Amino acid sequence: MNLISIKENLPGLIFCFIFGIIIYFLFENFKIKFIDTLLSGLIVGVVIKNIKFLPDLSILDKGSKFAGKHILEFSVMLMGASIFLPDLFENGIQLFIVIVIAIIGSMLISYLVGYKLLKLDKKLSTLVGVGNSICGNSAVAVIAPVIGATSTQIGAAIGISAILGASQIILLPLLVPAFGLGDYQYGVVAGLSVYAVAQVVAASSIISPLSANVATVVKLTRVVLLAPLVLVLRFFYKSEDTNSNSNLVSTILKFLPWFVIGFLLLAILRSTEVISNDFGLDIRSTAKFLFIISMVAIGLSVDLKEMIKVGPKVVITILTIIAFMILLGVFSSGFIN
Repeated sequence: MNLISIKENLPGLIFCFIFGIIIYFLFENFKIKFIDTLLSGLIVGVVIKNIKFLPDLSILDKGSKFAGKHILEFSVMLMGASIFLPDLFENGIQLFIVIVIAIIGSMLISYLVGYKLLKLDKKLSTLVGVGNSICGNSAVAVIAPVIGATSTQIGAAIGISAILGASQIILLPLLVPAFGLGDYQYGVVAGLSVYAVAQVVAASSIISPLSANVATVVKLTRVVLLAPLVLVLRFFYKSEDTNSNSNLVSTILKFLPWFVIGFLLLAILRSTEVISNDFGLDIRSTAKFLFIISMVAIGLSVDLKEMIKVGPKVVITILTIIAFMILLGVFSSGFIN
């Protein structure tokens, strides 16, 4: 990056960093729980962009695009430092198999219902599937640069999914009397079907501490499975950005971008205890802060009118995924207790 590029990027970067610091400070000091930090960053950017908060936003374009791509990718890489791969098998093979089936099924539903039936853009349907099958906003943010998703697609996937996920905190406990679920069974259902980690804790804690513990374990296993899902999706999307003239090195780098390679290396270092649990969590906190900055940047390029156009289709796709997750959780929980 030359001096001219730095000068052009600076206003947008400073703008995103200022709002990122404000959001991070508010959430850390006031312990805000009712809304996710990433969603807050996205909303701030979208509001500023679409309500014309400033008379001329063009000065922010280059810096916000840089933050929305490169800072986002760097944040993804840092997340690997908190991924402990042995957790994949810690919770029992039966439960692990159910979680894998849930993720595969959710991705297939997103593809068939969202992309094939409702004609959603393939990248948007992928983001919807990933967010609702893995770990919410963070998963969407991780996968977006891997598949080359646009800001509007990211905004639609995160915004609508988060709203529907929040409604589950209130509605999901109604399944306990409806299906006669025990605490353990409800924990499996909540862990499988609720969108974000914080929402999982909220929806399961209402029932009992056992439900909360089981739900958290299920959800965190889904989070760990983000790593192999990244590789699978990169394989499916590689044909869109590779050409026959690429040499072996460039082909490998396009199949495994630098930040995915970094993610895997950090995950290996964490899993072999080279990176301690505490240090890994510190790195994850840094990644979380950088994610907020990149979400503000992404919000600054989201066209709200375009997002609203795809809203109903996204809602239908998400509700179909949630219904599948709940049914799978209800019918499988009795076999894995």
